[in-house]
Amino acid sequence: MTAPSRDRVSSRRKALVVCTHLRPSRDKRRSNYYMQPITGLHIGSLIDPGRFDVRLHHEDWHGPFEPRDCGGYDIVFLTGLQPDFDRMRQLAYFFRSAGAIVVGGGSICSNFPEFATRFFDVVCAGGVDTVPEVVEGFLRGSLKPIYRSAAAKISSYRVDYGLFLRSGISPMLHLIESSRGCSFKCSFCVMPNEVGAHASYSLDHFADALESTLAASARWSFRRWYPLVMLLDNNFSDDAAHMLRVAKLLGSHPKVRGWAALVTQNILHDRELIVHLARSNCILLFAGVESLDREMLARYNKKQNLGRRYNVIEDIAFAESQGIAICYGYMFDQRHQTAAEMERQIDALARNPLMPMPVYLSLVAPLAGTASFWDDLRMGHLAPNLRLRDLDGETIGHKQLADDRDAVVDFIERMFRRPWTVVSRMRILVKTLRRIVRAGSFNPVRWYVIASANFHCFIWSSATPTRPRTYLAGTDMLDPQYFERPDDLTEEDRVRYFDPVVLTDAQGGPVEWLKPYVPTNVRHTVHPIVADVEGATR
Repeated sequence: MTAPSRDRVSSRRKALVVCTHLRPSRDKRRSNYYMQPITGLHIGSLIDPGRFDVRLHHEDWHGPFEPRDCGGYDIVFLTGLQPDFDRMRQLAYFFRSAGAIVVGGGSICSNFPEFATRFFDVVCAGGVDTVPEVVEGFLRGSLKPIYRSAAAKISSYRVDYGLFLRSGISPMLHLIESSRGCSFKCSFCVMPNEVGAHASYSLDHFADALESTLAASARWSFRRWYPLVMLLDNNFSDDAAHMLRVAKLLGSHPKVRGWAALVTQNILHDRELIVHLARSNCILLFAGVESLDREMLARYNKKQNLGRRYNVIEDIAFAESQGIAICYGYMFDQRHQTAAEMERQIDALARNPLMPMPVYLSLVAPLAGTASFWDDLRMGHLAPNLRLRDLDGETIGHKQLADDRDAVVDFIERMFRRPWTVVSRMRILVKTLRRIVRAGSFNPVRWYVIASANFHCFIWSSATPTRPRTYLAGTDMLDPQYFERPDDLTEEDRVRYFDPVVLTDAQGGPVEWLKPYVPTNVRHTVHPIVADVEGATR
């Protein structure tokens, strides 16, 4: 592809895509974590490079976007997860003040699009396939306030991985997706409401994206000389036939040295499939284990994890004996588990020689718009003054707890900030060495994959500065970005763009903006529970 002429470049409009991010530690810094979001990459790929000079900024990779740099853009796309929505609003103020058209997308925009129009010129509800229509409307000067597209809809377009390279983004792995969505209906997950289905790319589309990412690697990068592919599908295993076709392509590709994917726990039961994936050069599966507490899994409709004929620990041990490292996240339900019970669960994982340590830990968060969120709202279980910022998996978002509040907060503080006080580093080191031996590989890259996954919680925590937090919804500290605002900011704009978005009132009921979205079966049965929010709640 030839470079555009200087005249052509100067005549193009300037477009910016920002993947916003507020860190769980609520500080202001960057990280080079390999799991960078690729939504921004897909948005940028759908903007015509012949008419726009497109730039991509990841706040996790590059660090927070500075307000002083918001000038000079014609159109800006902002996207982020639910706890990042306030960050999207903050940046919208600066970009709109500088004269840009601001387009908002992501989870909150998809679930509550009319509400989101208060902050953005345009709102995209659903998938990224709305982007070309938004761009055409911008060029014609006839933008609509809301554009909708089914999140599981996949149109035909080329993913431009050169945008990563041009934007200075170079994660260790090649990040790619072969499908979107998930057909399971876990009640704590946003997928059932936002996507509701599973859809696959054509194999030709995936193969083209794979060649694009391989070609866009920096010359002397690890990605160029030892290409490892991370499939960021919401559920790679949802369509078995498609999964096998993609695995065959990756396993036979002359450049790909290994690959990883996100799957549901139930596929680990299929020993024949695991052997096949291992022979296809799969080196890691991120499985949706979530918990070993069967009652908790049943509460959240995680049916795919409840098969009684299989033992997930034995399944994981078998997969690792075939050379596939297994990673997973682990969730705590502070409403039903005491601090001692949660600590015992982590200790049991650390003591079991067959079980890897979780890659990440999380409290159950009442994500807005999920089935669990509406149920909790109906029952009056949500914390008073619950904010979107509190939906980070580290903040207690419910009124009722199974234990003394101070005991739960103490466990959270130690587990997320100082995990070595819960599980010793030496125990994890021994556990890691045993996993490496069981894998039966002399490849140091595979050793690194196993070790980095086992120690990830420790590495993440040690990189997090100690800052005073309450870990309680409505009272926990806010990020520095909330207070980076101009001196001449009006009271109206402060409330509109910089005050945190609140979901519940002082009694735990829905705030005014949320009431129109409350399902009918919830709207008339909200009975807030009056609790002693200063003392222990049970």
